[in-house]
Amino acid sequence: MCELLGLSFNISIKPSISFTGFRSKGEQNPDGWGIAYYPVAYTKNKSSGKYVPNKYKSEKSAQIIKEPIKPENSKLSRFLINHQKIESKLIISHLRKSTKGKKNHTNTHPFSRELYGKEYVFAHNGTIQNKRLSSTGKFTPIGSTDSENIFCYLLNCIEEHGIAQWDFESFEWLSNKLNEINENGKLNCIFSDSEYLFCYQDNNLFNKLCYINRKPPNGTIRLSDNDLEIDLDEEKDDNQTGYVIATKKLTDENWIDFEPGELLVFKNGSLIYSNKCYIEHPNKNPISIEREILAVLRSHSHRVSLNHISQLSSGSIHEVKRAINSLLFDGYIRQDRRDRVSCNHEKATFYTNPIKRNYI
Repeated sequence: MCELLGLSFNISIKPSISFTGFRSKGEQNPDGWGIAYYPVAYTKNKSSGKYVPNKYKSEKSAQIIKEPIKPENSKLSRFLINHQKIESKLIISHLRKSTKGKKNHTNTHPFSRELYGKEYVFAHNGTIQNKRLSSTGKFTPIGSTDSENIFCYLLNCIEEHGIAQWDFESFEWLSNKLNEINENGKLNCIFSDSEYLFCYQDNNLFNKLCYINRKPPNGTIRLSDNDLEIDLDEEKDDNQTGYVIATKKLTDENWIDFEPGELLVFKNGSLIYSNKCYIEHPNKNPISIEREILAVLRSHSHRVSLNHISQLSSGSIHEVKRAINSLLFDGYIRQDRRDRVSCNHEKATFYTNPIKRNYI
């Protein structure tokens, strides 16, 4: 089995804690391991005029360390556990059990390519039929894995779609594209453009992904693979918050499972998008169909179902669902907590956010 790990934090972290538990899984993943991270950026100090590390900013280029051997046999892997020079806000790691492609450095994850001035890194778990993924574009595989082929196909699609900057609409597009790729096999993947961390769960829950929010006080935890106890309050900055995403729980804490076919997007240690539920986001001006939905909600003194909203608006049910997701994303409306269905279900109910009513 291959295993994935992703970390997104608001300020730079030292990854030895998470990798201790993750690395111990290498016995079942003997074909290779790799780590990709975006180093801390240097910014100019106004008083001294010197360039100094800024723990709140990352470089757009990635540092990738990988070997086609299991971590247990790797001197480099053992060195990295306690190496305090590696710091980053955004980290991706992969342990490989090959299903396609030779056991060599070329076929070892993570893979990387430059697009729109940023270095994308990508790691995949699963098997996809390569012959069904064909596209024209500048990105082509170097090795023989289906994983690298998926990566190149996806980047060609991103470039063809013209996504130089990610936003809600492009997240929606990406969700549909990953679901489309997923139809050709099994797909779990974690990738980044140096700013966002994209995490996708196979639509049949192949090798379930899970995640956890980490924020101080972290307390003492036990890494579940080797019973090692670490006081995270000593290891982390008091202002450090973020998310850890993994194929399996790394600790004995309560992790949250991904939904089938779920895409989660993280930025600066915050969860900012899910295609399965709503995430509030700072203001943007609603478009016309969104204004119609807001008018419907404001005209009712109680929560209103998606089905009823669709009947009272000019858009199709698909357009209404997209608009509702956008309004949820921007914090204009909320889904009622009593609902037992997702925000895209016709029985889902909504009301305007009291904080935003003066702007509506």
